Amino acid sequence: MMQTIRLRHFSAVQTCLGESPVWDAPSGTLFYIDITAGEIHAIQGSQPPRLIYRSTWRVGALALTSDGNLIFTDDRQVALFDLQREKVTARSPQVSSEPSFRYNDGACDPQGRFITGLMDEAHSLGSGSLHGYGADLQKSVLLSGMGLPNGIAWSASGETIYYVDSVARAIYQADWCAKYATLHNPRLLVETPANLGRPDGISIDVAGNIWVCQFNGSCLLHYSATGGLLQKVDLPVPRPTSCCFGGEGLATLFITSAKFGMTQEELRHFSLAGDIFSLPVAVSGIEPYRFKAPKP
Repeated sequence: MMQTIRLRHFSAVQTCLGESPVWDAPSGTLFYIDITAGEIHAIQGSQPPRLIYRSTWRVGALALTSDGNLIFTDDRQVALFDLQREKVTARSPQVSSEPSFRYNDGACDPQGRFITGLMDEAHSLGSGSLHGYGADLQKSVLLSGMGLPNGIAWSASGETIYYVDSVARAIYQADWCAKYATLHNPRLLVETPANLGRPDGISIDVAGNIWVCQFNGSCLLHYSATGGLLQKVDLPVPRPTSCCFGGEGLATLFITSAKFGMTQEELRHFSLAGDIFSLPVAVSGIEPYRFKAPKP
């Protein structure tokens, strides 16, 4: 059944390339990043957005940790961030010396490992890959030969991983081996319409339905667990980037967007580009998994 659309303009953050929203329920805080600016921001309750970290590199993905802090990607490495001290406490080794390569989207698996996609902004063929990180911050390669790795999520049972290849305009699913943090039997779930841009960030609800942001498509697409299109939600910006469940009962979808690469004429026409939107949903989301932080 199609629900009434009640999209709301949540916050005029005006990011260049807003991404990776994540909701921290205990503090009622929405964290998000601006990739181009290399920034991590937080919105707590009704307070204005607050800058909590600025890097000289591109910050590509963000997730919560078990000790109440953050893990994020800083260009070609992964870093841990202490929110109280507002400082980076640990970094992984760099995974590449190529300046066009950077980590893009990422999320934590149900076992507390951080999974993130390495991409080439020069879009060299088959250069994308999925990497996994445990508490030792050492990389393992889960999948290679991708175009542009993007949104990552798990089913409520933790037995299935979903991931996006934006170049292929595809959402894939695969069996997830919790013991070894490996994926098996990858298969196409959805190929998104060519006239609606490319799929970017995704979120999964408790029923297994998938929400995906369509970059350059000005919309969210809502798919069933079997890949059938349930709903299309039009947005007042052309480049939605990612989404997460949050708010009371995880019944609100928060949506980031970008103004990256838009012309001055386009920016005048789409003045809300780069802002964050919210959408009440009928089926609540899965609480985000947290990175299992190393013991001090």
